[in-house]
Amino acid sequence: MEDQQDLITIGEFRDTAEAEMAKGRLRSAGIDCFLVGENVGVLYGNSIGSLRLQVNPDDEADARAILDVIAEPGAAERAEEENAAASVLEKPLDQV
Repeated sequence: MEDQQDLITIGEFRDTAEAEMAKGRLRSAGIDCFLVGENVGVLYGNSIGSLRLQVNPDDEADARAILDVIAEPGAAERAEEENAAASVLEKPLDQV
C-alpha cells in the first residue's frame, strides 16, 4: 500500500459558498484540494462548525499565495479581454 501524506489545512470557513469559491480557485490553478466537513455543512448548515480547506504539503505555498490574492471587481473580465487581445496579436494577419 502506498504511503499517504498528511494534508495541510490552509483555511477554515464558516460559509459554504466562501469555502467553495476558495476550493474553485485552487482547482482552477491545478491544485488538488479537499473540504473537510463539506457534507456535514450540506446536511446541517453552517451551525455545526467550520469547513477546513486542505491541500498536499507540496502545494501549500502555492495554495496560500493564490488564496492571499484578493480579486478586484472586474479583474477576471479584464484578464479574459487581455488574453483574447494577445492571442489575436500573435496570429498572422491572414488568420485574423
